[in-house]
This record gives sequence, structure tokens and C-alpha cells, in this order.
Amino acid sequence: MVQPVRKRQADPLRVPQFWQAIVYVRQQKQIPNLERVQRYMNRTYGMKFSECELELQYCVKDGLLNEYTALGFKGQRTGIEQEGYRLPSIEDEFDRGKHDWYCFDCHQPGEVVECDECWRVYHPTCTEDDWTAEKFICAVCKATKRKPRIKRKELNRLVTYTLNRIKHNLKTKELHKFGTTEEDQLKVDRLVHRYMDLNLMEGKAHERKYKYLEQFYSDCRTILHNTFICFGDTGLMAELAKIMMRDCKYDLDEIRQCKDCYQFSNAKPKDWFAQPCRPAHKLVFAKQKGFCYWPAKVIKITTEGYDVRFFGGWHQRAYIPENNVKTIESNVKQLNIKRTAGFVKAMKELSLHQELMSRVSQDDPLEQPSDNEQEEEEDIEPPEIRHKKFRKLSKSHRKGAFHFAQQELMMDAMDVSSSQQDPLVAETPEDANMVTSSEDNILSSPRTFSTSDIGVQTSKKLSGGKQPHKNTQTEVEYPTASTSSSNAKCHCETKYNKAFMDYKTQLEKDAKADKDRALKELEERLRADFELDKQAAVSRAMGSTQRDTDKVRRQMEERCKEQFGEDLKKVIQKHKSEVSSTKKKQWCYNCEEEAMYHCCWNTSYCSIKCQQDHWHREHKRMCRRKRNIEK
Repeated sequence: MVQPVRKRQADPLRVPQFWQAIVYVRQQKQIPNLERVQRYMNRTYGMKFSECELELQYCVKDGLLNEYTALGFKGQRTGIEQEGYRLPSIEDEFDRGKHDWYCFDCHQPGEVVECDECWRVYHPTCTEDDWTAEKFICAVCKATKRKPRIKRKELNRLVTYTLNRIKHNLKTKELHKFGTTEEDQLKVDRLVHRYMDLNLMEGKAHERKYKYLEQFYSDCRTILHNTFICFGDTGLMAELAKIMMRDCKYDLDEIRQCKDCYQFSNAKPKDWFAQPCRPAHKLVFAKQKGFCYWPAKVIKITTEGYDVRFFGGWHQRAYIPENNVKTIESNVKQLNIKRTAGFVKAMKELSLHQELMSRVSQDDPLEQPSDNEQEEEEDIEPPEIRHKKFRKLSKSHRKGAFHFAQQELMMDAMDVSSSQQDPLVAETPEDANMVTSSEDNILSSPRTFSTSDIGVQTSKKLSGGKQPHKNTQTEVEYPTASTSSSNAKCHCETKYNKAFMDYKTQLEKDAKADKDRALKELEERLRADFELDKQAAVSRAMGSTQRDTDKVRRQMEERCKEQFGEDLKKVIQKHKSEVSSTKKKQWCYNCEEEAMYHCCWNTSYCSIKCQQDHWHREHKRMCRRKRNIEK
């Protein structure tokens, strides 16, 4: 029975918080002792003092913090020894062990069981596998023991498409590579046991290291595991990791469902949707709500209905109820289908698919996993060795081509030697002029051969009439060929050297052209990547500038509103006070200036002149002031 072991006890989410607390205290020119760290953790994260002390002990025990003793150099504790905490250095070596420190399922420390065949560990309550046996083997290792269903070369090509889709959906490069900052480097060094990122996965796919889909899925889970340990299960990084896992699981399910459909839909060759798959998909007429019946492929059948993908322009996918699905042999007229341009296009694509299916027999093999040991060894070799083998193979091809050129030159030499014989050649039937050769004979005796082996037939014209054909047999040597029937000298060596030099020159030109083309493609690809990065950087900078501008504008608007409100309050108060003071004064009835002389109940004047003017004009008839009448 496997005994659980306790690898670490400190909470991985608390460790970076303690590191931040220590850095903050040291920035204040103080010793990061227990009391100061407790105050910071309580103030920033609401952590209790007792819990903080216990977690600090766990961090020291796990090697995530270092204790030291120092003398106070300022304040009330000057000259007093204090126990402080220090961050571990990346250069410090420590025993990483062969297994991870945190559960691969819940990403937490505690008592875990170790897998005997990999570095993963699990809590006994987190794993569904039997851990009570003598050896514990995790689900990932068990999956890699089954016979692969997809050839390694094809599998790595498919997962490359998956990686491209994941990178495209993430929009950012946070998961492409960890440890870009000093803080992240410390997290990766002390908290992550097995590092993995999307760039490493892409390199493994290019080197054909993936043999099972489960290996690719486990690498994605490793990225999720490391992300949750370093950054927690909430926040931007956690959301990106969850999006990555969701896309990865969906794409791998699609590959398991039909790898041919997945490859065609990503590679997009000509007429890709009409290409046949193995096994072939069932063809039906499916009716979606609001549309007529349409030809489609059945991807899978579930309890919800038929998962189909329609022929035509967009190749849309949908779940169709069983009662809305008809066989492909159904009469189109009975289905009441309107023959639109889109339907005609879909039927043409369906006809092409059926035609291609008729050409392919169901018994033909379709890239099943090979049991050839040599191929497996070639697949697992590093790219450097594969490159050397490719160079050797290319060299052997050049040797074969060179040997074939030798044979051609030897045949040309025979043509020259036979043509340099007596020009008086009788007209013979077509069969008599045929030249037959055996490549095996030439290869078995490259030095000499006779004209009897290749059947060169000549005849001479005499003055007395036609003579019967007479076979001549001559020995030809290579490279200086000669014939007994002609005194002319053969120039095979010169011709051979010229042909060889031409062939060599052609090879050099082809190699240079291939090199120039590869460099040009690399330059274009790098330029395109640079342009994309530049556009992304400009977009981020513009977005950041726009956000800052909007923030400043909002702050200014709020500040102006506050200032306007305060000024308005002051104006209203001043207006009220002035109105009040105005009401308390008396005003001249004649000129409306401030009055000094009171006449009667509502009449006052600013001067005697105004009083006299108003008196004679009208006031003497309406004045209510009491007058003393002398009797």
C-alpha cells in the first residue's frame, strides 16, 4: 500500500503575499520581523495574527522563506537583536525532489500520494485511481500505455492546429512564457516543479514528441496547475488558463470524434468539406427551425439529437431533433425544398463528396499507427539527428542520380559508336532498329559490355544487291569506349565530364535557389510577426493613452462640477443676503433711491426736492399723515 507523504504545508497563495510584505517592510528601512509582517498582512489581506504566525512557520519549514537574526539600527530597538525573514534567492540551490509539492487536481499542499511513473502527486481524496495498491499510477500515465490511435506525425500536426487556435483565442501572450519579471521568476523557481508554457508545447509539437492526445492535454493541465499555484484561481491569469483548458478540451474532443474533419477544417484545402473521412459520415437531410431541409453530414448522435454540419457556403453546425432528420435517399420533391442558389451549391458539394467517396474503398488503410520500430525510432530522434539523416539521404539520392547519368552516357556512347559506322545502312523494318537494354546487365558489368547484349543491328548496301542482315559484336569499354567496326574515336569521357559538371552546376543552383527561397520566407514571416507585435504594442499604447485621457477627462469634469456647485451655493447665499438687506431699507417714492425723509406710511424721499415735486404732483391728495389743524 502506498503511504501518503507530506511534501509542503504552506499555502502557495499566501507565499507571494508574505514576499510582498517582506519587500514592503524592507523598503521602510526596517527589519521584517514577525510583528511587522503580521501588521502588514492584517492591514492588507485581513489575515489574523495567529494564522499569519503559523503560515510563516510553514514557509520557513518548506524553504520558501529564510530566517536570520539582526541588530536594530534605529528607533527604540536600536542595538536589540531581532529575528527577521528574508526572501530566498534564485541562485540558492535546494532539493527539488522527483515529485511535485502540490496536488495536481486541487493545487493545494498536504498529504499526497506519489505516482511511480511521473512527477505528479494527488491527495487521496482527489484521485479516482486506486492508491491502496503497492504502486500508484495516475490517470495520465495509464492513458499513455494504451496503443495510440493516431500516427505520431499526424497527431503532432493536429495539435499544432489546436495550439494556434488557443493562441488566437487568448489574444494576449501571458501564457506563452512565464517568469518575465523578477517576482514571477521567484515564483516559478520556488513554487513550480515542472515548468510548461505554450511556446514549449509548440516546440514539442514541431519535434513530434507527442504520441498521445492525453500527453498534450496533460501539458495544458500543467499550465493550469502552475497558473493556479502562482496566481491563484481568480484574476486575469486564472481566467486565461480556464479559457485555454476549455478550448483545448473542445478541440481534442473534435479530434477524437473525427480527426479528418478537424484537419480539413483547419488546413482548408480545395473542396475541403467534400473530402471523405474515415470512417465515413452518414449523409442526411436535416431541417433547422425556420429553414427547409438541407444536406448535411452527421458528426455524432447524442441524446439531444443529431449533431450535423451542413453542406454549402458556411458549413454551419447545429443540433437537430431526430424527427427533423431524413435519409439522404429521400425524395427532394416530397421534402418541399425550394431550389435556391445556396441549395444548388450545397447539392453540388454533396455530389462531389459522394463521388470522392465512391473512389475510396472502405478497406483501404488510412494512416493507422505504424508498428515499424525504425519509424518509431526516427520519430523520437531529435531534429538535429533527423537533419543529418536527411542530408545523408539527399546525398544518396544524388549518388543514385549520378549513377543514372552514367547509364545515360553509356547509352549515348553506344549511339555515337553505332552512328560512326558505315553510313550505307539498309532500310530495315521498325523492329529491326529497336535497341533493347537491361539495367541489371549494365549495373552488374559497368566496365565493359558488348553490342550483342543491347542488340545493335547493322547492314551494308553492296553494289550487287541487298545482302542479308549481319549482326556485329564489338566490345565497349567505359569510360573510353571503342568499337571494332569503326576507326573513329569516341568522346565519352569529355561528354561525361561535361554532363557531370552541368549536373553539379544545376544542383548548386537548385541549392542556392532553395536557400534564397527559405531565407526570403523566413524574412517575410519574421517581418509579419514583427508587424503584428508592433501593431499590438501600438494598440496597447493607444488603448492605454485613451484610458488615461478618459480618466483625466472624467476627473476634470467631476472637479469642475464640484467647483461649480460650490460657486453656485456662494452666489445663492450672497443673493439671499442682499435681498434681505434690500428689503430692510426704505426707498424714495419719486426717484427710487435710498430714502432719508419719511412722509407717511409707505412714502419716503431721498431729498426735499423729490418731496416737493411729488407733493405738488399727486401726493398732497393722497397723503395720510395726520396734520395739526389750528382752531
